[in-house]
Amino acid sequence: MPTIAYSIRNSLYLNITNRCSNSCTFCIKINSRTFHDNDLFLSTEPSFDEIMAAIDAFKDFEEVVFCGYGESLIRLEMVKQVAEAVKRNYFTSVRINTDGQANLVHGRNIIPELVGIVDCLSVSLNAADAETYMRLCNSPFGEAGFTAVCDFIRLAVAEIPEVIASVVRVPSLDVDACKTLALSLGASFRVRSYYEG
Repeated sequence: MPTIAYSIRNSLYLNITNRCSNSCTFCIKINSRTFHDNDLFLSTEPSFDEIMAAIDAFKDFEEVVFCGYGESLIRLEMVKQVAEAVKRNYFTSVRINTDGQANLVHGRNIIPELVGIVDCLSVSLNAADAETYMRLCNSPFGEAGFTAVCDFIRLAVAEIPEVIASVVRVPSLDVDACKTLALSLGASFRVRSYYEG
């Protein structure tokens, strides 16, 4: 049965969609339907009640993280509804792991809608330039996708308490150049392991 909520260390992760605005060459779901023994391929997208019931099954988590086999912010209204409920009922921090394309997907700056209900945005920067980004991430927005990610990070830094720009350590990636860009945008920087499944 597909997993909606799963725990890693002290964090509770929410898998609410398999849709994604990118098609990254290094994505975990290319090689595996499971992550940490959880089947993350959803047959249908869960409702608000199903997501909250999945959260209720866990205890003693320090944060709730929107991160599954898709881009959670595609379901922006659901993310907002769940995040508000988490803050109200569990008094815990909320993080969203995102590809940073939400403003392009929704045609507006959505970051102000997350203020007060999201404590951290971890944005997949994944490259230091548009050409590399397109090669790795296959954005449907073309090179504008990379510009949008950079703009998303810059806008988020002004309104969200913590913003992390991350990269996956894929072969030949210039990690130092990515770090320089991330810091110039005002974000902190994190390198994630390449998981081959």
